Amino acid sequence: MKTFKFALLILLLTFSGIINLQAQEEFSKGLGLAAKSSTNGFGGDAVFNFHKRMSVRLGYEKLALTSSFSFDEESVDYTANVDYQTGSVSLLFDYYLARHVFFTAGAGLNMFNAIVDGEAESYMQYGDIQIPREDIGTFGFELTPSSQISPYAGIGFGRTLGLKNKVGFAFELGGFYQGPPEITITSTGLLSPTSNPDQQQAERLEEQINQYNIYPVLKFSLSYKIVGF
Repeated sequence: MKTFKFALLILLLTFSGIINLQAQEEFSKGLGLAAKSSTNGFGGDAVFNFHKRMSVRLGYEKLALTSSFSFDEESVDYTANVDYQTGSVSLLFDYYLARHVFFTAGAGLNMFNAIVDGEAESYMQYGDIQIPREDIGTFGFELTPSSQISPYAGIGFGRTLGLKNKVGFAFELGGFYQGPPEITITSTGLLSPTSNPDQQQAERLEEQINQYNIYPVLKFSLSYKIVGF
């Protein structure tokens, strides 16, 4: 009888150990780092996985592009430069709807900024008079978000931090709500009326683009779990 009880106790302890081992293999809290590439820039995340269905990310990303182009308007040649910057410092919360499908939400400090500036490269013919390029003037357009603190929401596939493995991979599709874009216009010389508030050029342009209040984000991330506990 004692032998039977002892064997039963060993069996129960063994079964309990198997259950605990499976639970440990299923999930362990973890802290890791992730490298990411997105339409909002390149950067990284610090990821804390505190529940098998939940994690939190503190991240930074930035993208800066410059370009130049030329065009002509009313027989005058112009050159222009584009300085485009986007990025964010964000705090996001992930909730896993399934093992490899998650919903994410949070907010970020929006660093979006786009500037186009240029100047005349040729003279203007006005009847018998040639107006020098210096007198024609310069122009500038700056585009900024109306909300610098931008809410974010998205859906992802994969794991922002590996559940059991050291390495995790995730694909994410979402967007920052940055509000209707705001436009600032500057100009000199004969182009000065373009920036005159009485002409309301900035307001007209804002009305044309006010529907573009969400900045789309397509993101890939590769993470490594540094600490598991």
